[in-house]
Amino acid sequence: MATNSPPPPGIPEASRLSTQAWQSDLLQLFHNAKDRFPDVVWERQPGDDPDSTEEIYGHKAIVYARAPPSFQARYFSFRPPPITSPTPYTPSPSPAPAQSSVSLTLTLDYAHNSRSPSPYRSSSPSPSTNQGSILRIPQQKSPALFSNELEYLYTGKGLGEAFEFLFDTSESRDVADGEENRIDKLRKDLVYMWRSRLYSDIRISLSALTWGKAAIAAESSAPGEPLTVTLPSPPFTPASLHFTLGYIYTGTLVFSHRTYDLDTAFAILRSADYLSLPQLYNETQARVVYEMLHGLYHAFLEFDEYERITNAKWGIGGCRCRQCARRVPRILDFALSDDVANNYLERGARRALVGLFGEGWCNSDFAALPQKIRDSVVKGVSKRTTPTNAFSLLFAAQHAIKKLNAAIDAWADVSREMVLTAQKTIDECLVKESEMCFEQPEWVEMLEGDGVGFEDGERIGWVMESLKRGMSERYAATVYQARPSISS
Repeated sequence: MATNSPPPPGIPEASRLSTQAWQSDLLQLFHNAKDRFPDVVWERQPGDDPDSTEEIYGHKAIVYARAPPSFQARYFSFRPPPITSPTPYTPSPSPAPAQSSVSLTLTLDYAHNSRSPSPYRSSSPSPSTNQGSILRIPQQKSPALFSNELEYLYTGKGLGEAFEFLFDTSESRDVADGEENRIDKLRKDLVYMWRSRLYSDIRISLSALTWGKAAIAAESSAPGEPLTVTLPSPPFTPASLHFTLGYIYTGTLVFSHRTYDLDTAFAILRSADYLSLPQLYNETQARVVYEMLHGLYHAFLEFDEYERITNAKWGIGGCRCRQCARRVPRILDFALSDDVANNYLERGARRALVGLFGEGWCNSDFAALPQKIRDSVVKGVSKRTTPTNAFSLLFAAQHAIKKLNAAIDAWADVSREMVLTAQKTIDECLVKESEMCFEQPEWVEMLEGDGVGFEDGERIGWVMESLKRGMSERYAATVYQARPSISS
């Protein structure tokens, strides 16, 4: 069914929108820092009137992860108080980043061989400080200039004096030259902030139970310790939480050398839906379709457009590799889940299963699909069984039957039954539409080669057997009239 809504974005556009939303979120964090759990405020009193105090709120973690020593010397010169929190929030004697603050023993390996996000960074402060306190720092400099400099730390945007002040060495200017490099550095700095647990004040754990706020409050840590937030599992898994948090920090799924499998991608999609992160959902969906399923038979195209680009020809609309053959049934099963109901993935998976007819059905993943779904896929093959496609479908069926006859696993019986059911429709098409079928270039080329081409002899035998299986009195005259085309 055609829809008026635009198709989901592909990977380049989804990545661009993710970055755009991430930058917007960071800008909002800067502008609304006072209401977003600030832990530092710079104060300036232009005169003696205390009511004229100007305040600029911020977050220590952002400043420490991003600012060079020149900024810290002017605006951030203080020593954090000793920390009293128990393990794992004890001070580290080393400036090396600690493990991620996620209490799931997840690790990040983003840009191991790249330079440190902040080459001027001094020794690390304690991973966390006394919770709930706001550090107040007197400020004598121009609030406008300082605000511009601070905004650059949050967003990587803003040039002029703030830019020159923050990056006053040739090395830093080279790194920050160009928006792409500035975004890359911002991402690395925020990943560093995540890994090193700078001023972390929350701990995330997974539970098979869904907790309410009151329960979380009752089970939370003692005052001064990081609050523990419990997320339900499912939809969250340790791996999906790792990638979801990384995306929140960096605005991209490509923030680590780690990769994720299809099950983790499913969990990320569910997590994105749970957290109402549409950009994360779209980027993950695009990467599933184009990277993991090689396009998934143009899943984002409506029926009419798909028919136009394939010319209604079976077998040319997508990839038929083994990886796709094993993954597509899982995609369809996921897309049909009550908590997912993804029309795009369902559409692509159904097209793919029809396109994979033959050896693509010779696996346990296809056989494991519910009977109702398998029957609907067979109907899809029947709709594609036209004179144009008859020979290609027949040959695909015969290759599958040969492979399944050699298999001893129980799932092979299920797949064989589905292939044989579809083959009946193919046999009927060859008989019913014999005149049109035997005028197809595929058949003509075999006859013109006297059947001596590679596999031609076997294929001609398959066609003759198909005619025998489909023959009936009803179509005898039709086949008789097509004899010149069959034997010429």
